[in-house]
Amino acid sequence: MSTAIPPTSETPEPTETSPTRFFLRGLAISLPPILTIVILIWLFGAINHYIITPTSSVVRYGFAHVIEKSVATDKLVPWEKLPSLDYCGTNYRVTPELKAKLETMLQQELASAPPQQRSLVEVKVAWVHDHAAIDQAYVTFGSRSVPYKDFFDVASTLRQGEIPATAIGVYMELVTIRYFKSVFHLSAVAVVVTIIVLYFLGRIVTVRIGRWMWTKLETGVLAKVPVVSNVYSSVKQVTDFFLTERTVSYNRVVAVEYPRKGIWSIGFVTGEGMREIAEATGDPMLSILMPTSPMPMTGFTVTIPKKDVIDLDLTIDQAFQFCLSCGVLIPPHQKNDPETIEAEVTKRLAHAATPRGESGEDQPAHASTSPPDAGGAA
Repeated sequence: MSTAIPPTSETPEPTETSPTRFFLRGLAISLPPILTIVILIWLFGAINHYIITPTSSVVRYGFAHVIEKSVATDKLVPWEKLPSLDYCGTNYRVTPELKAKLETMLQQELASAPPQQRSLVEVKVAWVHDHAAIDQAYVTFGSRSVPYKDFFDVASTLRQGEIPATAIGVYMELVTIRYFKSVFHLSAVAVVVTIIVLYFLGRIVTVRIGRWMWTKLETGVLAKVPVVSNVYSSVKQVTDFFLTERTVSYNRVVAVEYPRKGIWSIGFVTGEGMREIAEATGDPMLSILMPTSPMPMTGFTVTIPKKDVIDLDLTIDQAFQFCLSCGVLIPPHQKNDPETIEAEVTKRLAHAATPRGESGEDQPAHASTSPPDAGGAA
């Protein structure tokens, strides 16, 4: 009689040739480069948006004030007989001197022309023949007016909706168009200016008065604002670790049994410990910084006997990556290999099962002595 095998509810694990295994492997291969590119693009976009673009605006604003040729609109006069110009139509004004000159030229043209040809078109003729007239035409932007030549260079380059609404905005665009030729050149100048400003800022805060002012700003303002203080302290810890000189010299990466026996933690050796502690315990001691995850730049210092410390084959950067990722990022040479672990366990069990007398390693060396003669010496 055959017995039916009841179906099991366990889900079979994917085999080496299953589509799921291939998909996961493809995902594991493609995700690291994709995420790297995405992070780099995001980082560049953030730097461009929050550093390069504001610095470029400051540079353009400064240059715009140097080359600005705008005049007050109330010093100019409108005239209904002015011809239409490109990009601005009749929305411009002229100087009183030019208006008087054009009126005189118009009267002369009308007096010499036949009655049927007398029209306002003659004003455009007079305008074109007077080459100096275009230099006295100004496009109005509120209380300030920009020379038509400067406005024409900007309006002929930008699209209609991108033309600035202020006079200083027109000159900021003119700086890019006429002097830097492209946004790329302007961004390069902005990067150079940023580097120079950061250099001199570092020089200022290193002197006594600059350091005092910055300390007052941090402790008096940034450290007292409720929300800002928490964010600023965390960001400062990260930036201080990566961008400032480390005052603590990390000699090597070690593992210690902490916070209790059987639980191992990573630490950084910072020194040889205090003399009085070593004298009291009778063992060489080590000062070890115990970092905290995910902020390894913070932690606490402990003093541990040197014999209770295990040196790890890790660099300082690899140890910090391990702590920052809460143990996710492990160097390739430190990843757990089941075969290696099994071989090591087998080796240790075999060593523990071997009698000490058979191995010969722990056999104490005794001097060869013969038993005393029962009869005594002859």
